Amino acid sequence: MIDLHFICPQGLNHRRVEESVYESGNWAVSDERADEAVGGRIYLHEKQRERSWHGGTILSWRPFDASRKVFTYRAEGQIRVLCPGGWGQEQATVRR
Repeated sequence: MIDLHFICPQGLNHRRVEESVYESGNWAVSDERADEAVGGRIYLHEKQRERSWHGGTILSWRPFDASRKVFTYRAEGQIRVLCPGGWGQEQATVRR
């Protein structure tokens, strides 16, 4: 299982779907990595070295276009975390 960290300024391509359920922006992520992330966590950060401003458990994903994905997640648990590193292209993948 993996957790995904993305640089996503507050309010940019982020929307509430229902109570405590949100959709992230769209990200260049492979189908395999998106599948592996379901059940893991997503964290949205303003900057790489700052705590996330939002996040939660990834429930599902859907294609945005040929290479980009939108993640649906439930905001729960600790959502303000620091990414342990490994940033590249404004995203990081953390294996658990």
